[in-house]
Amino acid sequence: MKWLMRKCVRCGRYTLASDKCPYCGGELKVPHPPRASPDDKMVLFRLKAKIESGALKLDEKPAYIP
Repeated sequence: MKWLMRKCVRCGRYTLASDKCPYCGGELKVPHPPRASPDDKMVLFRLKAKIESGALKLDEKPAYIP
């Protein structure tokens, strides 16, 4: 399935354009999250890559949000 909606990284607006943002000319990304599956065989590799890149920090306490 091909996603049609895009979101501008610079201004945050949504559009159906596929090359650049018609409002500010910024880069567009697909705003939909990736599909999740309980039988995901690559989850360990993604977690390891996130930990090594610093995107996921396991030794920090999460912020409390009431």
